Amino acid sequence: MTNGANQNFEEYLATANIQAAPGDPRHTFLLSQGPPAFSYPTASDGSVPFQGSNYSGRAASWFDPNMRLPYVYNWSAGIQRQLSGSWLVEVLYQGSSGVGLLNNWDINAVPLNISTDLTTLNQIANATQNYKPYTQFGSIQHYSNYGHNTYHSGMLRFERRFAQGLTLNAFYQLGKTINNSDDDGTSTGITYYNRSLEKARANYDVSHRFVSVMTYELPFGKGRKWMNGGGVRNWVFGNWDFAWTQTFQSGPPTTVTFAQSPYRYLPGASRPIQILPNDQAQPKDWTIGPNRFPLSAQNRYYSFDAFAYPAAFTAGTLGRNTFESPGLRWTQFSLSKEFKFTERLIFSIRWDVNNPTKEPQFPDPNGVFNLANRANFGTFAGVGRGSFSDIGTSRMHHIIVGRFQW
Repeated sequence: MTNGANQNFEEYLATANIQAAPGDPRHTFLLSQGPPAFSYPTASDGSVPFQGSNYSGRAASWFDPNMRLPYVYNWSAGIQRQLSGSWLVEVLYQGSSGVGLLNNWDINAVPLNISTDLTTLNQIANATQNYKPYTQFGSIQHYSNYGHNTYHSGMLRFERRFAQGLTLNAFYQLGKTINNSDDDGTSTGITYYNRSLEKARANYDVSHRFVSVMTYELPFGKGRKWMNGGGVRNWVFGNWDFAWTQTFQSGPPTTVTFAQSPYRYLPGASRPIQILPNDQAQPKDWTIGPNRFPLSAQNRYYSFDAFAYPAAFTAGTLGRNTFESPGLRWTQFSLSKEFKFTERLIFSIRWDVNNPTKEPQFPDPNGVFNLANRANFGTFAGVGRGSFSDIGTSRMHHIIVGRFQW
């Protein structure tokens, strides 16, 4: 739960700096002689008095004395049915819930409803520290069981067990994950005093996912349907195995924020007002258009006309993770063969190809609404969700691997 000595002991931890005077190039002291006399600025109770008058830099941590261990519920129910000698169908429901997950919030925050008078609100914005609940501290991170998440999913799966050289496993999954923070640790949002505003789809939620995995022994070569006489043809063309994996999935959720508003606000997450419905804010059947570069030539994933800055000292109405990034279409295939020289000496070769169709896999779009700079809002600057051969990269990769086994 803690990140180091400063957080463990905070104002019971003192340090002293020993350094030469400005402009003096000589060393401060010799290691053989040891450092000169120095003292720590400690009080009689062992604490270290805060130095200075800028309390915004004086952080504190508070651990809830009633904090308990978090726990997770898991439940599931499913049915399997044998359709034939080699075909199987399965329907499965899965659910889980994380209860009392560990997070920390800054409880020394100015309430957004502290005043409705514009003059007073401007005074608060000019000197926020003076209006915090504990003016002698900056951030006070409160550690407690703030977190909670839920997950529900339904899956339909078909399986063909090995027959005539073919195996197939394919499933479709419909699911949803909701939480109020994606990780253990620091949580932020519109305001500490209404943390329920952060309840939304998790950043890693994927609503729709289809995956199929097929392996097939090509029917050529010794012991197979055709060209099973052996010889050179079998050595070159026979006994190859083919594997194919296909993935389709919807994109993860994403949040629209704003920047460079002409108005002033109290501290909190910067989320705009949405003034058009989602099907107009995020155009249906979007494509990036004929020009991927420069970014300004792309078709926008979001519409400028769908958003507006909140009025001064008010929070935007747009929630967390209300939009969805582009989905993923990912293909992989593999071709492999073994060459048997003796009973023990075997050479195998495999050719793997990722994304053979060079399908573009877009990352999250730029989601910063900024009327002063319209160049990048709703555009894509990355090349995909993965790197090298990871699932989600837009690049095509060929990988050839050879291996001797003895």
